[in-house]
Amino acid sequence: MDDKYFYRKIIDEIPLPVYVFQDGDLVYFNQAFVNYTGYSRNEIQNMNVMELVHPEDRSTFMCQTVSALSGKLDHLPKEPELRVVPKGGETRWIRLTPRMIDHNNQTAVLGVVTDITAYKN
Repeated sequence: MDDKYFYRKIIDEIPLPVYVFQDGDLVYFNQAFVNYTGYSRNEIQNMNVMELVHPEDRSTFMCQTVSALSGKLDHLPKEPELRVVPKGGETRWIRLTPRMIDHNNQTAVLGVVTDITAYKN
């Protein structure tokens, strides 16, 4: 088994949603991400990530993402919290655990999503 397949298999088995965000697109996401959003893998691949973010949180999310991708991490929360709207339409609160990585010789964000809706309500 080659290393790339092995590591992808590990990420796919993690029960928390995991994603890689680069150049405005979700370039990778695991099955838990698919399950959490309620969208099919194909729907996610063809959507703008902002469609998942609650309208009131979009500008903050975009500013944080642009800052992170440009290396300006000093003023950003380590684990930002925001609302998302999965396919079912029910607003959920999440905490992101983003880390900067190199993907195909470009900066990307590797993130893990934790649902904190019960904590926020």
